[in-house]
Amino acid sequence: MPPRCHAALIAVAARLDAAGVRWVLAGSAGRALLGHRVRPRDIDVEVAVADAAAAEAALGVALSPSSGGGRSSRRGGTWVAGVEVDVTAGFAAEGPAWTLAADDDAQLAARHLVRLGDRTVPVAPVEEAVARALVLGDRAAVARVASQAAAGDAAPPRVSYVLRRLSSATSRATR
Repeated sequence: MPPRCHAALIAVAARLDAAGVRWVLAGSAGRALLGHRVRPRDIDVEVAVADAAAAEAALGVALSPSSGGGRSSRRGGTWVAGVEVDVTAGFAAEGPAWTLAADDDAQLAARHLVRLGDRTVPVAPVEEAVARALVLGDRAAVARVASQAAAGDAAPPRVSYVLRRLSSATSRATR
């Protein structure tokens, strides 16, 4: 992880942990900590919906409704140590046939705990990104995660998590 991203992540983690926020590091920074060969340029954090207000206060960011491309959430951004930090709560994916609701409990239960210096960083399961991409019909995203895992020292995605998340998706035809 680039030094600037490392410093930003440590600062973000300290603030969120001090505020008691349940959170995970997602995106390329999360995948980098899991051994994927990526070079993150920003920090993506997902916070539990119930902790969104505490995260806003801890990071000095306002989360607002955001949607587009089948994705919806409450989202906000800030800069820490010269690095852009994207904060998301309640991410849901709505694809051509299925909708995948946010599930903080599933993501937090399956998180990876990674040591970064003297701090433990909760990292989102890469399988969550795979499940979301499958629901959205985003084959390129699935291929990108698979190629990153294959090129690095990352463990292959846990099929059981992906299947469990996909089993919770609802058909758009039933709504």
